[in-house]
Order: sequence, then structure tokens, then C-alpha cells
Amino acid sequence: MMHIFIYCYPYNENSGGVIALHRLCHLINEATCHKAYLVPHRKFGLRHDIKNIFKKKEFNLHGEWNTPIWRKFFFPNKSSCIVIYPEIVSGNPLRINRVVRWFLHNPGYFTGEINYGENELYYRYSSGFFYKVEHNSTLSNLILNVKYTPFDIYFENIINTKDIESCHMVRKGGGKKIVHSNDSICLDNKNHKEIADIFRRAKRFISYDPYTAYSHFAVLCGCESIIVPDEGVSVNNWYSDTSDRFGLSYGFDQDQLNWASNTRQDLVDKLKASDSMCVESVKECLNEMLSHFK
Repeated sequence: MMHIFIYCYPYNENSGGVIALHRLCHLINEATCHKAYLVPHRKFGLRHDIKNIFKKKEFNLHGEWNTPIWRKFFFPNKSSCIVIYPEIVSGNPLRINRVVRWFLHNPGYFTGEINYGENELYYRYSSGFFYKVEHNSTLSNLILNVKYTPFDIYFENIINTKDIESCHMVRKGGGKKIVHSNDSICLDNKNHKEIADIFRRAKRFISYDPYTAYSHFAVLCGCESIIVPDEGVSVNNWYSDTSDRFGLSYGFDQDQLNWASNTRQDLVDKLKASDSMCVESVKECLNEMLSHFK
């Protein structure tokens, strides 16, 4: 049995990356023989005021997931430990020898810098992310795809009147040319219920963030979902795996709009089957980690 330590922030329903990290911990504990723990992200190094770092202060969790918190200073035997960092983490703050980095976005996108170590193992969250590997590290060909879709919130209601022409979201897509109309409703900083209610009434959702899960949630609510393309990024470079594009229009070209319409049900089916697919993805990646770090 391996001990998997996942370095992350408190649970936040509006942060896709945080949700993915907590969900990964849950799936490892529920579906494998290994034991996973969340290690709270902190601003200081391991030697800074140990009593304050590890005291039991509030750390939000998903109430229905199996996500224990590791609050001890020391970690188990090094040969039985793996740490998983999201791509935004610099260095190796937990000083565990076996390092896995999970690219929940392109490395350096948020921080503008990349500080990784040697002999690390990298996984991507989706086929759209990329990184030039250095320091004798390895980029896995596997995709560690851990999705969570709140179907109890995002669903289509055929009795809803489509009385909203357009809604939009910027999130991580700031700096792009504005393409939405003046009367389009901005969804940034709204909660899930508010967003779902608008999706069910809206004809079109425009996302400036090319990788947000909200683009999928819009489709579940019967709303046309359009991605504003990144400059110089083709549809194939956006997502090399065509199944990742189901239900989505990359830009406003009619061919893309038709693709989104024609593959809408494919996306719905894929999301409904995602739980079992995610479990298999986690198991496959864990097996590779064990083999890689022998």
C-alpha cells in the first residue's frame, strides 16, 4: 500500500482545480488499496512555527467525500510515499522524494514561473495542456482525468423559456477581445445555483476561458456553448482528443456551431459515464506511478 499526499487548498465549489484535487483523494481512498491524504497548502516552509502550521484550524472539505487531512509533521517511510502537487506549486515544499505534478492548467499560466525538480513524473488533466519536459523528468502519455459533474444542479428543464439571449464568463480568459453583446449576463462570481438557473433560460453561453467546466455545464442545461479561441491556438491544439470537444463550439464558425449541436448528446453521455471512467483513469495512473518510482 502506498501513501499518497495531495497538496491543496480548502474545498471551494467555484474552483475546478481544487475540486479535482479533493476528488482525486476521494477516489483513491474509495476505489483503490492505497491511502490518500490532503495536505493543507501553506505559505511557509516546514520549519516555520510547526505548532501553528499543524494546529487544527478550519480546512473546508466536501462533506460527502473521503478526504482525510494529514496534520502530522513527519511522513511515513519514504519508500511508501508519493506526493502530488498541482502545477502551480514551486519546488517540493513537503520534501517527499517521489514527486508527481498534475497539470490542471498549463505550467506557468498563473504564476509566470516554473520551478520543478529532477526525476519527477507529470500528468495532464486534459489533452489540451502541454509542457516541455526538463530535469530528467517524465511526462506520462496517460491523462489523469478526474471530473465531477453536479447533475443535481445542472440539468435541462424543457418548461423553461429561453428569454436570455446570451450569458458569458471570463474567469481565466482575461485579455481577449470582447465578443459578447452589451446585454449579455456576466456569470463570474455567481454561485452554482444562480449560474444553472441562467443557463436554463439562456440561448447561448460564451466562455473566454477555454478550459472551464462551466462550458460543459451549460450544455447540460440546454444552452449553446461557445469558446472564444485563444490567439494562434487551433481547434486541434485546444484539444487534441476530439471527445474533449463534444458539445462545444470553438469560435463562431458555422461548422463549429454544427459540431457542438451534433455532439451535444455525446457530451451528456460522456459526463454521465465519467465516474467509472475516472476511477479507471486513477487506477491506471497509480499503477504507472508505482512502476515509475520503483
